[in-house]
Amino acid sequence: MIITISHRICLFLSIVFVYSMYSAVAAGTERSVQDEPQLFTNQDIEKYNSPSETKRTDKKIVLKEDREENRKDKQKRTIEEHEMEYWCKKASAYKKKIEKADEDVKVIEKELSEQSSKSLNTGKKNTLLQKRLEKARKKFQNEEKDLDDLEDEAHRKGVKPGWLRCQL
Repeated sequence: MIITISHRICLFLSIVFVYSMYSAVAAGTERSVQDEPQLFTNQDIEKYNSPSETKRTDKKIVLKEDREENRKDKQKRTIEEHEMEYWCKKASAYKKKIEKADEDVKVIEKELSEQSSKSLNTGKKNTLLQKRLEKARKKFQNEEKDLDDLEDEAHRKGVKPGWLRCQL
């Protein structure tokens, strides 16, 4: 049988490998960590409590706290929504009064301008229209003042400005 050079090299390397394995084991230099026994003390074992002793009680406490916090947040949001609705309705009512008074002023001004352009002999009608116009303007100013008072009251009570404009 003819042994080639490559076969000889393979044979030589495998012999060297096997020899190195036996010599290392015989000398005891190569021991794995798995071969060494691991020692545990009672303190080490106490670190690993059973899951029923730690996690379940903690979860119950956390869940109760979360539920309580969620309930309080929900109550707070509900109260805030009611307050916002109250201030929005109140401001809207004042704004409607202002719009109505403004429309009245415009109607009377239009009537007055039409009356004065028709004839020059209507002094009595013009005087009546002038008085109505003054009353309408005064009413308009009073309504604006009432809205300003409401805004001041809301500001003093810490109401958010958007609530008076019916904005979130």
